[in-house]
Amino acid sequence: MWKISEQIVKTKAKDNYFEAIRGICIIFVVLIHIQNGSNYKELVAYQFNSNYWLVLRQFINFPVAVFVFITAYFTNITKVSQKPWKYYISRGKRLLIPFVVWSLFYTAISIGKEGFNGGIVKILIKIIVGQAAAPFYYIVVLMQLIIITPILIKCIKNKYLNTMVFCITPIYLIMTYAYTYVTKHQMPLYGTIFPAWLMFYYLGLYIKNNGVAQKKDKALSKAILIVLIALLFSIIEGYILLYSRMSMGFASSQIKISSFVYSLSIINLIFALKDSGFKTKDNAITKIGNYSYGIFYVHILWLMILAKLTDSIPYIHSLLPVYELIQLTLAIALSALSIVITRKVIGKKLASKYLGF
Repeated sequence: MWKISEQIVKTKAKDNYFEAIRGICIIFVVLIHIQNGSNYKELVAYQFNSNYWLVLRQFINFPVAVFVFITAYFTNITKVSQKPWKYYISRGKRLLIPFVVWSLFYTAISIGKEGFNGGIVKILIKIIVGQAAAPFYYIVVLMQLIIITPILIKCIKNKYLNTMVFCITPIYLIMTYAYTYVTKHQMPLYGTIFPAWLMFYYLGLYIKNNGVAQKKDKALSKAILIVLIALLFSIIEGYILLYSRMSMGFASSQIKISSFVYSLSIINLIFALKDSGFKTKDNAITKIGNYSYGIFYVHILWLMILAKLTDSIPYIHSLLPVYELIQLTLAIALSALSIVITRKVIGKKLASKYLGF
């Protein structure tokens, strides 16, 4: 499965192909944060909406894994090894300043809606663990992985350490399943600590460092077949978990065995498609990819506003696919527009530094 050419390993960041990949991933991230299918119990169409949502989630459960992988894949291993503190400062500023600004912003909104519950300590803890807004755990995970990156780079060069690192995520998955099976609840913050995503990050570093020869004969068709099989596996596991009285959250989670297999198959497809000579021109998807970091932060605000606006429209909530299409299209468009306008008003440098725009 993992047969990736040296040519791909040398690919520069910011090419249109990987910007398109980022664009697709951020679109699916936004889609994940739209209405949950289990919220439709009071409607006649609940069974359809619930089943549709569970299957859809299996299909779109790869973006975080792919984002983590790409981050590692485009890491300059030589520079990190030579000047780790410079790497920490550069990545820390890029990630933490917008993270803190937006965390305070969403925390203020939460206090305005729900009041000052739990005191300042509880609020600070929520910010630190990335609970100020739904997707912010990702930045907390990324910072953990960045801190251990110099260690991981050394592990790549040692056969036994290399194997041990690749085993950490599977072991963590087993622990997660055991906890969920016994308690019937998801483990607190189970996706917020680095072992959950380490395999994808380490794989990115490993491929960047090593590179593997690729046999082009039918590689793309095989990669597509593997994706389809992995997706079917994910759908089946989702229903098995649901009928085993596990939570809907776990059945639809990105952190389960089948979802990780599916994410790995998507990464394999990304490179197989790239190696087949597929070219991507500058288009709407690549633009969205270029804005992906800013969209990551601002889309939650637009989803809040859109949810309020659509509440007064009759029947719009009855069919989840229709509701999602409307929300997704508007949220992406308004998020991108916010980034463009903000860059023009305060300048790209300040927008990037403080807002991730």
